[in-house]
Amino acid sequence: MGKWMDSYLEKLSRLREENLAGGGGDRAALQRQLGKLTARERIALLADPGSFEEIGSAVRDTRPPFDGKSRPSPGDGVVMGLARINGRQVVLYALDFTVMSGSLGDQAAWKLVDLVKMAGRLRVPLIGIFDSAGERLSMKDGDVGFNGIAQLIRQYCLYSGVIPKIHLLLGPCTGLAAYLQVLSDFLIMNRNTAFLWLGGRVESPGAGSARFHMEKSGQCDLIAGSDEEAVEMARTLIGYLPQNCWEKPPHAGTGDDPMRREESLPWVLPDNPKFTYDIHEVIEKIVDDGEFFELKAEYAPHLVTGFARFGGRAAGIVASNPEELSGIFEPDSSDKYDRFMNILDCFNIPLVTLVDTTAFVPGDKWEKLGVIRHGAKLLHNYANLTCPKVTVVLRRSYGGGNIVMGCSRMFPDFVYGWPTMEFAPTGPETVVHAVFNKELAEARERGNYREVFDFYLNILKEMFSVFHMGSHWTTYYTVHEIIDPRDTRPKIIRALEAAGNKHEELPGRKRSIKPA
Repeated sequence: MGKWMDSYLEKLSRLREENLAGGGGDRAALQRQLGKLTARERIALLADPGSFEEIGSAVRDTRPPFDGKSRPSPGDGVVMGLARINGRQVVLYALDFTVMSGSLGDQAAWKLVDLVKMAGRLRVPLIGIFDSAGERLSMKDGDVGFNGIAQLIRQYCLYSGVIPKIHLLLGPCTGLAAYLQVLSDFLIMNRNTAFLWLGGRVESPGAGSARFHMEKSGQCDLIAGSDEEAVEMARTLIGYLPQNCWEKPPHAGTGDDPMRREESLPWVLPDNPKFTYDIHEVIEKIVDDGEFFELKAEYAPHLVTGFARFGGRAAGIVASNPEELSGIFEPDSSDKYDRFMNILDCFNIPLVTLVDTTAFVPGDKWEKLGVIRHGAKLLHNYANLTCPKVTVVLRRSYGGGNIVMGCSRMFPDFVYGWPTMEFAPTGPETVVHAVFNKELAEARERGNYREVFDFYLNILKEMFSVFHMGSHWTTYYTVHEIIDPRDTRPKIIRALEAAGNKHEELPGRKRSIKPA
């Protein structure tokens, strides 16, 4: 080898040493003192061993610093490239907080623009790890080139629904980059170190934290207790997703018998229909190995969303939770459901709905909050779903909640009902009060109010029962079959198998218009 090549290889070796050092040992030590891993440590945990192939390592900050002080800028603060996760090809990047506090520079923005385009061309998932103080200031323009930031945001939008996008927020993220977090399909936040804020003063306690964005804004999907846990969540999550919108989610054998009957299921429901129960008990009994990967667990908890497997097939579960507010629908739960439906339909993931709801909450407060338009989004979205859809009604299916959870006339592929289920425009107790108020008033005067009320209530409950409704195939909302609760798991599995190659076409159009 000639000496001329030696000199180039020495330059390459120095460049790689600079990249591995990031912002320096002191900055890396500070990162660990804050309970955070470095960018490269995070990538090493996320990617299969030895699979990460870096690109863009020669890039450096080319603009004069705002304060005139020169700082190291390996990769312009972004480590990115190709990798495999559980053997599957992905494209990923991590902002390096040791390099100028992870601030997003001009060259970094353009690197990421091309990376998103690459992920779209290759049709593989994109994973971003954020730990950034925001846009970087410079003497030349006063701020990072907004052209690059705007291009990056546009590419995220253009490839929405084309490839899965997962974000891990493991430190701060402010300014325009905050939009990228919610333009991803899933956002995982570190409970101890993540901070997400667009701008302005932070006034309320805990504002910007993972808990804040889980419980208040609903922008966080998963909360991790550490960087390591966040990475493990991302690795689990991607196992439920396909590579792109043209593929189906991966099948994974679990060893759980697809014909397994769950003998304890009939006794989950309380004897008194006025009492509640936790829908998680039902979910854990019917999914493979009892493993349910819940999303937005603490946001609108009266509606449960998440991923599971049925006979090895990935599926999204949406379930009313009577334990929380009787499983009602309101604006927050509607938004939670609406977004999850979008993700499932984009990536060909079946939807399984478990229904026990008292419908949309009425009243002046909720009307002011737009309960109608939020509910209309669900009607619009469910009507346009083409992914496999299976509905199982456990107990109550009242009012508009019945429709948005996939009643028979919204044409899910299969509708099953437990023998305990009731279809009704509203709760039968409410109907008794509305229709028989004169008779009840007279009964109150006679002293036999309870007896008269129960008489009319039992008549209505019989009318609303699935055994009555189910006898009218075309007239009322109905079911394809009434099932023994113990057969719920095998019925869902057979339904998903049957719908595996379904084909459903929507009316030709440029795009539909979702309610505001």
